[in-house]
Amino acid sequence: METKISKLTFWNIWLSYALYYFGKVNLGIVVPVLLVVFSNLSLYNVGLVSSAFFMAYAIGQFLHGHISEKYNPFVYISIGLIGSALMNFILGWWGGLFFVLVVGEFMDGLFQSMGWSSCVRANALMQDKKNREKSSVILGTSYQIGNSIAWLVCATVVGWWGWQAGFFVASAVLFLRGVTLLITKPKIDLSNIEKRKIKTQIKKTLISPVILGGIALCLLNMIRFGIITWIPLYLFQQGSLTVASMGSVGWKICLLPLAGVIGTLCYNKIKKDKELLTIIFCGILSVVFVVLAFLTEWWALVFLLIGSFLIYGPHVFLVSTLPTRFVDKQITASSTGFIDGMGYVGTILIGIIVPFLLSVSSYGWACVFIFWAVLAFIISIIVLVIYKYEK
Repeated sequence: METKISKLTFWNIWLSYALYYFGKVNLGIVVPVLLVVFSNLSLYNVGLVSSAFFMAYAIGQFLHGHISEKYNPFVYISIGLIGSALMNFILGWWGGLFFVLVVGEFMDGLFQSMGWSSCVRANALMQDKKNREKSSVILGTSYQIGNSIAWLVCATVVGWWGWQAGFFVASAVLFLRGVTLLITKPKIDLSNIEKRKIKTQIKKTLISPVILGGIALCLLNMIRFGIITWIPLYLFQQGSLTVASMGSVGWKICLLPLAGVIGTLCYNKIKKDKELLTIIFCGILSVVFVVLAFLTEWWALVFLLIGSFLIYGPHVFLVSTLPTRFVDKQITASSTGFIDGMGYVGTILIGIIVPFLLSVSSYGWACVFIFWAVLAFIISIIVLVIYKYEK
């Protein structure tokens, strides 16, 4: 049975990662205003800034996953929060300068990457064996809800007070959470942690399920971040909207992570092996994208919501549930870091692939949806191989 203390500790971890997203998605809200206010910034500049953040995040996932395995994960999470808060505070003052913006977002990416692998490890250490798998899935709802809340809050304060508020509010939220987590962190006995060299840790981490999980997440993030990054443009073009109507797009896009929360909770409730559920969800997702290629406007939005419902359960399995199974091998954080790092390689790639497909194909968005359908099918095959390997 879960104790009251373990429940409180779990929600402490959950809240910490949900609030991490204030420093992760606020740039997307601030960017349109920066482009209007600062004529020296171009769309190309903004693309470099975004790439710098995700490149740092991917590097940080590989790095911090291995380093943090030796330390108290709650302290590591707190340092990431406070470091991200500092970067956002600096950007609030000087974010209009391209050099400061690109360096600041790169550093923010490094601090942001300290969060997830340590959150997964902290939860695995604090839960008994019976509750680990269930809690690891619920933990995944933190970034879905955190994403939606951060988008709405940052968009609201930017609308009220300008682009600087998008950085300053994120900074305040991150700093307060970092400090309060340090104050409320539980004691963890680290005396039984094996002191390994980085080379040894990497060798123990790179086992077949972890490598395959990383490849699967790389492909899944091409879909997930493809939707987060490009679907606002798709909805804008499909609805023949004006800039003044972008608010309606904002509300529609915020519904997608919320559909993901519902999907994750349903995924968690179904009493089947998570690998089999992931295979089923990805198989249906592939069909959804094929259908999407022939839809427009409201029907397209409905199927996008169905797609989001299906994406996040498999995503949580790959970034949380699968690494949690290796807690006894003491590679939970390092395997999470590797898998999530591979996922952000996919995030970087999709920023190039979608514009390429839209420009070279006469079928436009239909080509993008078919591409995502193929990826979803390949993911189901990879997870089937993981399932066979574990059995």
